Amino acid sequence: MYYFIINPQARTGLGAQIWRDVLAEIKRRRLVYEAFFTEHRGHAAKLARQICKKSRGDYLIVIGGDGTLQEILSGLSQPSTVTLGYIPAGSGNDFARSMNIPKNPMDALRLILDAPSPISMDVGALTADNRQGAFGISCGMGFDAAICHAALSSRIKNLLNRIHLGKLTYAFLALRLLFSFRTFTLQLTLDGRKQTFDQVYFAAVMNQPYEGGGFLFCPDARPDDRLLDVIIVQRMSKLKLLLCLPTAFWGKHTHFKGVRILRGERILLESSRTVPLHQDGESAGIGKSLLATLRPEQISVITEETPAVRLLPRS
Repeated sequence: MYYFIINPQARTGLGAQIWRDVLAEIKRRRLVYEAFFTEHRGHAAKLARQICKKSRGDYLIVIGGDGTLQEILSGLSQPSTVTLGYIPAGSGNDFARSMNIPKNPMDALRLILDAPSPISMDVGALTADNRQGAFGISCGMGFDAAICHAALSSRIKNLLNRIHLGKLTYAFLALRLLFSFRTFTLQLTLDGRKQTFDQVYFAAVMNQPYEGGGFLFCPDARPDDRLLDVIIVQRMSKLKLLLCLPTAFWGKHTHFKGVRILRGERILLESSRTVPLHQDGESAGIGKSLLATLRPEQISVITEETPAVRLLPRS
């Protein structure tokens, strides 16, 4: 049985277009399926909970962006009841990029239908100022979260989506917001050990390597190792940060002084002031604290079986 959750508004209506193509193929193959369409923010989580209650090892296929996927992860109360498939239809598509899922929607569908090769993926658990949720890619606070907030109402995002350059949304907004953003002092508690960082631009807890439409912020982050990576960017002039950010598309930012990457199981971020928060590229409101851990149960995700995704243990 195939359950589909579709965000028809993803990438300015691309989700609905992709579903029409997918529907034609599953009808051609005479597959048994049910389809559900998201109608508002938070609806995907509710649909995922409903599917979990009736699924017995079925496939749950998501057509949408990273934000839609994040809602579904939040709603999966019993991950073992489904195998997750993903057809990317968003602006950033960092989940597909990290998990080696084809960018072309029909190629992603064929992978799901013809050669499902699931891996077990960690799911992050987020507590942000007493609000709880889940994340598959990342969560964090500061400058990158401010960009996520701005993207919610950005005309630039819609324009770039129309010309198939949606992944550049975050880069354009970063340039616009950089010179007005104020740094903050961060107290990091990593597996019980406390450290303080001053003049911080942002801190992002990463379950996967990519964030923000292709920024390779934590090149060694792996979604199956029961660990989270955290990147902290601090003590840079804004000009230096402007030079540093583009290099993150290739993971070369790690050579800049002021970039720290750490790893652990329980990561608490506490800011000296109220700052924007995010999860999987979506706004998580504003606040002063964010706790990131991992859910006890992993989820099976269909991906291409390549050395990059088999995720061999670190040496």
